[in-house]
Amino acid sequence: NPGSNMAAAVDAEVAKFRELQTEISELRSSQQTLIGQQNENEMVKQELDLLDDSSTVYKMVGPVLMKNDLDDAKQTVEKRLEYITGEIKKLDKKVDVAQKKAEETGQKIQAMQSAMQQAAAEAARAAAQQHAQGAS
Repeated sequence: NPGSNMAAAVDAEVAKFRELQTEISELRSSQQTLIGQQNENEMVKQELDLLDDSSTVYKMVGPVLMKNDLDDAKQTVEKRLEYITGEIKKLDKKVDVAQKKAEETGQKIQAMQSAMQQAAAEAARAAAQQHAQGAS
């Protein structure tokens, strides 16, 4: 039956669409986490910029606070910010790609459903014609 083949194809595309939606959701969640880390590191950078060279800076290493050089701390935060920004850009690209795929899949589903409706209407017309011919 061609109708059931079309329905199976539509179901497969719908499954693919749902997978893409899940992927986009997971990517966005990762983005939010990175943006939070970025904001946190921006605040640390601002705080470090307020300090003068005579200030003592500590960093947490496990359960212990260790003295840290101010310039080292600034460099570490700067490198962390560069890394996070790079990761956010990568995720942005992945989200864009997944959204385009989802959009294409959605359009494909609509086209397939429209074709199924047309085929069903034509089949109903043909059946009505056969019935009319059989009655005369």
